[in-house]
Amino acid sequence: MKKLLTLFIVAIVAFTGCDNEKKYLTLDEIKQEESAIVKTLVANNKASEDENFAELLKTLADSVVFFGSDQGEIIKTFADYKDAIQKQWAEYDYTKYGEITDLFIAMDENATLASVIYGVPFHAKSGDLKEELFFRISRTLRKQNDKWVIVSGIISIQRQKPVATVADTTVQATK
Repeated sequence: MKKLLTLFIVAIVAFTGCDNEKKYLTLDEIKQEESAIVKTLVANNKASEDENFAELLKTLADSVVFFGSDQGEIIKTFADYKDAIQKQWAEYDYTKYGEITDLFIAMDENATLASVIYGVPFHAKSGDLKEELFFRISRTLRKQNDKWVIVSGIISIQRQKPVATVADTTVQATK
């Protein structure tokens, strides 16, 4: 009888512990997760502005991949990332990111993985040259130790508007 009772209790625990019902985030929980994602993105921008590699690393996953505009600009290691970011920091006297705009976040139902696309103004100065650019940025983030961190990304720069050119109508002298 004791064996039967023990088997019955084990069966109840096993069946109640195997709840297959999906848990969906509430709207408030989704907003909290989205806010935490934005805080990570802003912290990443701020660490870059401050040229603070230690703070920058806090916004990154334990492995990352960043894609540039060609095959030579693929960063797969922290050593490559550090080299690339230090070259950027050496190129500019200062950099400043503006407010994040046009924010789009798609996240899985358990808030563990998110795809983010956003725009951000970028201001920089190098010597006498000032740049005012607009970046369109795509990032993939994941929850790591209950914190959103950047896994991968790509940045595109707004295309310059074409300038109309006037056709050369001067007559070339022939010899």
